[in-house]
Amino acid sequence: MMDRPLTRDDLEVFFRIRKKPGSDDRRALAKVLGALDIRLRGETTRWPVVWRAIGLAERQSRNHHLELTEPLLTAAAAADLLGQADPSIIYRWSVGKLPAGTPPFPPVIDLSGGRDNARAKRWRKAEVLAWHERRPLPQYAKAAPVFGALTPPN
Repeated sequence: MMDRPLTRDDLEVFFRIRKKPGSDDRRALAKVLGALDIRLRGETTRWPVVWRAIGLAERQSRNHHLELTEPLLTAAAAADLLGQADPSIIYRWSVGKLPAGTPPFPPVIDLSGGRDNARAKRWRKAEVLAWHERRPLPQYAKAAPVFGALTPPN
């Protein structure tokens, strides 16, 4: 299961990329893959490549594998999950506009590569549910900084 190659269709499901029914248009996926610097080899990739692209370590605990391979949530899907009618509330919460006494909303996963108004914000279901239930957010192994990215103090 962990070592199965991910196809373009798998990636579209994971990143929740919508395409028109019956269409074979892959431009939306190509934009996300380009923004995340994911290059397909033989039209496939592996989970460690995807995890690294979204800021996680390539090696994750087996306990977290199911959470990390579950499709990401759009704002609309997160709002539905939390019983909210308007997806814009998710965007407000993600920038810190929360009711008093509410813990910070889980971090956003930006699939846009910095493009303005790209509507490419996603969240992990496990983190959103943990936040909603006021449990600690799952802790995933983070990617180490690139060698030379940190400068020693003077």
